[in-house]
Amino acid sequence: MQTQRVHFIAQRSKRDIFGIPVLSLFFKNKYMLTLYRLTTLFLLVYAIIYGILNPTKENIFTTAVFWSIFWPFFMVITLPTLGNVFCMVCPHGFLGKHITKFGLKLRIPKWFDNPYIGLIGSNILAYWFVIYTFPSFLKSPLITAIFFLFFTILSMLFFIGSVNTTFARTSPVWLSTYEEECKSCKKPDCALACPYELNPSKFEERKSMMNCTMCMECAHVCDAVKLEFRRFGYSLYERIKNPKMIEVMVYILLVAVITFTMRFHHGLSRTALSEYMPWVIVGNYLQKTLGIPKWVDMTGLVAMLMALSLVLFLFRASFTLVAKITGKSFREVLLTLGYAFAPLMIVGGLSHVLEFFFIEYYHNIVNGFSQAFGLGIHAEPLAKRGDHWLHIFMIFPFVAGFWSMHILWRRTEFIGKDRRLSVFLVSSILPVVYILLSLFVLVGVLFFPAQHLHRH
Repeated sequence: MQTQRVHFIAQRSKRDIFGIPVLSLFFKNKYMLTLYRLTTLFLLVYAIIYGILNPTKENIFTTAVFWSIFWPFFMVITLPTLGNVFCMVCPHGFLGKHITKFGLKLRIPKWFDNPYIGLIGSNILAYWFVIYTFPSFLKSPLITAIFFLFFTILSMLFFIGSVNTTFARTSPVWLSTYEEECKSCKKPDCALACPYELNPSKFEERKSMMNCTMCMECAHVCDAVKLEFRRFGYSLYERIKNPKMIEVMVYILLVAVITFTMRFHHGLSRTALSEYMPWVIVGNYLQKTLGIPKWVDMTGLVAMLMALSLVLFLFRASFTLVAKITGKSFREVLLTLGYAFAPLMIVGGLSHVLEFFFIEYYHNIVNGFSQAFGLGIHAEPLAKRGDHWLHIFMIFPFVAGFWSMHILWRRTEFIGKDRRLSVFLVSSILPVVYILLSLFVLVGVLFFPAQHLHRH
């Protein structure tokens, strides 16, 4: 739909990024945004083609682009700091809108229009299950190229929701509008311009930017749209008008599959305490008893299943008890308090991502680009596993755990002030166990180090 620019704002808020010329250039300017998307589109296409033409392990460019830049480094770093800028620069939506005949107007089939398919199918099963159970599978340049080729084709035809906007709640960046201007607006130009049929003028009222990819189409047609720096996790401290079960389940399932499993399998399993860990004992027993080949990592699979079982039990038991204490339904308790778990995975994950930037990601990126573009540059790792200074990054799980408890305390007020302390103590079991597990891993790494290196 053709729209015209409306509601010129002469004096913008001091917190409004669009009111700062340099930041407005980077976050709002059409030409800059197009440049970002064309750059990422080029890298996407080139890395896929390069992976198909060079399928052997000597090709480090394809895997470096997808597994060292886009995920996990760029995504995990930006979500809690700048919000969903990953989707802002992602070429998938750009392709769907400007290149394909149908673009984003093609509707998802009803049987596929379920956010849990994306969460469980394409995220937990297609990626994390494979990473833990078949650790060498996605290291293949050819498999990586095919994986992202399929995902690209699918996203060109349909808008596929992701967990990005859910975790972006932890960031200080918030998109909304100048409310005074919206009162005189006869038609929501920002909503009409949105490719995803969202209404930015309602984001503040609902305390939700769910499914917003920050494409900035709304800001290009209406000057009343603003992008502000607020406090970290702004919406997590507020009463959310229409809470979504999928958001809460993203926090719970992914803290189990990613954070807890990594503490088990990539943390304690890489210490001298490994032989005493239950997932190692059970995994090795199944591996030997069933004659499972070594390229299948049963300890990784068992670690994931144990982590899932533990987290689901903790949240179910604690929230059931809270429901009895307060007289509220389990669903109401879950949708009110569950948002407090948002920092556990995405902020706690910074520990792993930052450490591996120095151990692995940096030199993979430099050497991969040198290989693909003939730059003649060679880089060595900035650090090696076991370097003591890397332990500084282990502070992030504790930041995540205590931040989660702070949010939880604030959100208990929405349940009711009666027996608030009891509600907090019971509902905080999951972040408390998370903190204790992180402390156990820290002790294991510092005092019981293993004599081998772990590589992704």
